[in-house]
Amino acid sequence: MKLLNTGATNAKILKSQTGTQFKIASLSLYPNNTICAGAKAAGCMDLCLKDSGFSEVFKSVNIARQKKTDFYMTDPKEFLQQLRKEIAAFIRKCERENVKACFRLNTISDINWIHHEIPQEFSSAFFYDYTKIVKTINTGVDNYKKIFSYSGEPKYQGQVDQALKTDFPIAVVFRDKIPVGESFLGREIINGDKSDLVNTRSFNKICGLTLKGKANKKQTGMFIVEPWQIVSPRQCTGSIPVNCRQQDLATAGVLT
Repeated sequence: MKLLNTGATNAKILKSQTGTQFKIASLSLYPNNTICAGAKAAGCMDLCLKDSGFSEVFKSVNIARQKKTDFYMTDPKEFLQQLRKEIAAFIRKCERENVKACFRLNTISDINWIHHEIPQEFSSAFFYDYTKIVKTINTGVDNYKKIFSYSGEPKYQGQVDQALKTDFPIAVVFRDKIPVGESFLGREIINGDKSDLVNTRSFNKICGLTLKGKANKKQTGMFIVEPWQIVSPRQCTGSIPVNCRQQDLATAGVLT
């Protein structure tokens, strides 16, 4: 069983590497509350990317992902050995093609690969991930960058507040469209759907993402930010909307 997808069949992976010096290999496991430890508090499991893209069309996609997750859970030593071999092979391939190897090992999971010393071992490559575990945002290694993933679930707000005390980028899922240039959580919103690689460098920004998956778009949840929750100077003129957090109002010029 091959672990890495090296063909950029994921639309976001393809977008991110197009026009850059990088080629990106990704690892897609089927998520659970062990390999996505922050998902329960964030309330995002039901709206996960596992139910979008090819997995909506082909049942075999999530079956293959589940097999990989089972492999990781039941025999982590063998799993990591194979993963290291595939990473090394992809790096050699990239070197032959005169491009730089890049890896997203948490396409729909949230494993801290620092604990397995994967990024440290392959220091010539670049690694990036999204995470809902705020204490792992600062990886401590130059070649592994993370983007914090937002949710509005009340029990998750401690994580969000800690993330806002840093300058690390924060990814937020918006319904319908990304309100580029507006404000959320006191930060400017950019189009985060364009490139993951750009997102890793978008400090103090909200990386706006659109809600993926036909079934997901019909659902509601605190993981999704609705249009009425967005703050702009126009919205915050006059009476103050109850959904405006203090930092949003300050950005909009309402608070002095």
